[in-house]
Amino acid sequence: CSSCGSSEITIRTSHKRIISELGNINTELFIELHVATFECKNCGTKYTPEHVDYPKGYEYSRRIIQTALSMHFQDNVSGNKIAAQLAKYFNVQIPPKTIYSWINALTEEFMKSEFKTEPEKALEAYKALTIDGTGFSLGNKLLGKKKNVPLASAVKLSNGIYLLTWWE
Repeated sequence: CSSCGSSEITIRTSHKRIISELGNINTELFIELHVATFECKNCGTKYTPEHVDYPKGYEYSRRIIQTALSMHFQDNVSGNKIAAQLAKYFNVQIPPKTIYSWINALTEEFMKSEFKTEPEKALEAYKALTIDGTGFSLGNKLLGKKKNVPLASAVKLSNGIYLLTWWE
């Protein structure tokens, strides 16, 4: 038991969760996860352990979410194209709206996992400017709320980082 440390626990209830997983072109893959709620016989505390790869509240595995976020942030692919590519190559059907919700909700967590050694630099590293001059910043929760901004200058600094300035 996480509360009292007792090893006298019993299964109170259980249920199944069906979760989409990365398949391949020919096979759609699902994981059947059996979730048990335990009760401590000593103190009466009820708890449900959470599986690391299959977070509570998500219909898709962490691998799918990580793949979608990687495609978005590293390859600059839109949510619509990510949904199409996941359907085509991994046989996973995900509405683009779901992918955009992951991008909005999990940006900070994803960036910190990408920059484990220097998590404070995570959000600054992925500021972007699209080719049409539309600016957005992941760190300010402005993703998806783009507005046309004329680019004033782009100067390449060290390590491939660009200093971008634009007029508002």
